[in-house]
Amino acid sequence: MGDKKLSFKELFRDYYPSLLHFAFQILKNRHDAEDIVQDVFMNMWRTRPTFENETAMKAWLYMVTRNRALDVLKKKSPVYTDVSAFEQLEQEVDLIVKEEAFRLLDAAIEQLPDRTREVIRLSLDNYSVKEVAEKLNITVNTVKTLKSRAYKFLKEQCCTGLLLLFLALTPSSSLHEQFRELLQIKQLPAHINMEDVTNTDE
Repeated sequence: MGDKKLSFKELFRDYYPSLLHFAFQILKNRHDAEDIVQDVFMNMWRTRPTFENETAMKAWLYMVTRNRALDVLKKKSPVYTDVSAFEQLEQEVDLIVKEEAFRLLDAAIEQLPDRTREVIRLSLDNYSVKEVAEKLNITVNTVKTLKSRAYKFLKEQCCTGLLLLFLALTPSSSLHEQFRELLQIKQLPAHINMEDVTNTDE
């Protein structure tokens, strides 16, 4: 899984709470959410997937959790056997993904120093580096420095898996460039487009 090796116990400890919260936001049922997340980790234990890095692993965990939650909702309500109804359900779930990703991102941004926070919010509003510098009356180099520091902090603080999942589910979003820069990726990991892992250890 890249350069950072974590034991299964450490993975469960570190990611179970956030995945449980995410699943509960979709299902509104704690018992179902617990069952799904435990199943996700059991699947991970059985298949032993490999990932390019920890960010790709996080994205995979959230994608599989999302898909499992959709399966549960579909089984619980026969109406979702209709294609159009299920597509509507997917849209509602993906809206939850977006809201949760932005909630975590906004909470992290609020922890930044005032000037840095202004730079990041303007950047996420599609202002160029030059436009941010002009608006805040600071130099371009200062903007670049503050953005670099902020992105490093946000990558450490934010749920990068959810942000990647958001990018995968909203290919036309105007925030793609900014989020890829924040996450320091050029393209999305292949894993987050799959429900089942194919890249496993023999």
